Amino acid sequence: MLLAWPFTFFASLRCVDGDPEQPPAAWRKVVDFLLKAIMRTMWFSGGFHWVVMKGQRASPSEAAILTLAPHSSYFDAIAVTLTMSSIVMKAESRDIPIWGTLIKYIRPVFVSRSDQDSRRKTVEEIRRRAQSNGKWPQIMIFPEGTCTNRTCLITFKPGAFIPGVPVQPVVLRYPNELDTITWTWQGPGALETLWLT
Repeated sequence: MLLAWPFTFFASLRCVDGDPEQPPAAWRKVVDFLLKAIMRTMWFSGGFHWVVMKGQRASPSEAAILTLAPHSSYFDAIAVTLTMSSIVMKAESRDIPIWGTLIKYIRPVFVSRSDQDSRRKTVEEIRRRAQSNGKWPQIMIFPEGTCTNRTCLITFKPGAFIPGVPVQPVVLRYPNELDTITWTWQGPGALETLWLT
């Protein structure tokens, strides 16, 4: 992750005309390629040797939104880092040291839990990006809105479906027999989960 930081830091400084509201520029494809390679190496060294994708990923013009479930761990970030898709996430995440810089690079839609108007703004931004005819990268949304223990899906929040554009569902599975991936507030802590994995 430390190798990815300089790329994301300098690339984030070079937003189109300094405006993060504009679609990504073409030069970012080169940076995306480098970051995908660096992040895949990071996940490999962390024990995720094989990441199997089944089915065909839709293009941004076919499905502007990817809904991922069940959301059970910070390891779900594998899908984000291997695709460099944008994501909807809580605003506090942008302040995480080092990781926050990578998060800002993918130009997520931040949701502020303290701002009463945040939900409306988030839905408007998702709609704007989803209806851009492929100018923006696909948006990944965890519609459950929180981590669960993977035994069942919980009620989806409507944000991914309000824009009225095609959505591609994505199921996340971890094949290990002993569940050392799931992270919830009631289970083992993040460091213990990381150690066991």
